[in-house]
Amino acid sequence: MQKKRSIKIISVVLILVLICISITYFKNNSKVVLATTKEFNTENLQDNEHMHIEVDSSGDKVPVPNGYVGSKAKGENEIDTGYVIYEGTEEVNDSNVDEAQKTRNQYVWIPVPDASTMYGTDANGKKWGKLYDFTTETGEGIDLVTGAKPLNWSENNGVMTILNKSTGRREPDVGIKLGNNVYDINSKIKSANIGAKSTHDLLIQLDQEFNNSMNSIEKYGGFYIGRYEIGDLSKGNSVVRKGNSDIGSKTFYVAYRQCKKLKNENMHIETGMIWGCQYDRTLMWLIETGNKNKQDICQDSSTWGNYFNSEFNYLNSNRTNREKKIK
Repeated sequence: MQKKRSIKIISVVLILVLICISITYFKNNSKVVLATTKEFNTENLQDNEHMHIEVDSSGDKVPVPNGYVGSKAKGENEIDTGYVIYEGTEEVNDSNVDEAQKTRNQYVWIPVPDASTMYGTDANGKKWGKLYDFTTETGEGIDLVTGAKPLNWSENNGVMTILNKSTGRREPDVGIKLGNNVYDINSKIKSANIGAKSTHDLLIQLDQEFNNSMNSIEKYGGFYIGRYEIGDLSKGNSVVRKGNSDIGSKTFYVAYRQCKKLKNENMHIETGMIWGCQYDRTLMWLIETGNKNKQDICQDSSTWGNYFNSEFNYLNSNRTNREKKIK
């Protein structure tokens, strides 16, 4: 059984990465040389101008960006089950966690022991994200633990190749046409208010953002993913908080712009839409830690993912029991 690429757990996911210092990359077509850190050791982490070290309930180090605090509430303070950070400096504990979940932006730490599982470099020095399919089968090229297998890429002697650049999935890149739909053309980009003014500009911008993300992941040994879907998409400032329902019916450009704005004035972080390789790494982490199994990921996630046609009971933002039904 193959995993559908859209599990529909999350419609728009925000990721947060620490500002990466002392690592240089080169834009455009310049060759990038970056040594991969194998089996990243969190013991090497030290406070710097952008972040401070906190420890989870097991005593393991976690890099927390300045302007955020690690939760001390039960169930939110362990890396293997989800280490949560909250925007702001007030402590979050068992006594105030319910209110904090509704009023403060939150992210969950996703450790990345080996960044080479997330990206590779082609013969021209360009970084590409490593996207995966997931399966319950076993065989050559399939990871025994997670069931992950390369999707549209191969790697030989450290050189990565995208197998089908015309129709296959890849990142970072722009999409000009899919079926009868036309995307990322100059006229759309000019009015999108996302920084880039042309297709060429957008491609350079995405390359730079991808390189920054991978460099940060390699330096700090992981990244933060939005705990909830990004909400308040119709407002000037969006949020990543519990109970928000303004989460859909927006274009890619609106979601992209709102995700980037979420860092506000915090110069220690960058925020943005999740890359596919980060999404896939999150799925691997869920399996590796035993929070989910391969069947949950590959076959049917409707029992735990928020599908449009899934039904379940939940507590709303007012702590009132509600039932989600198919409309």
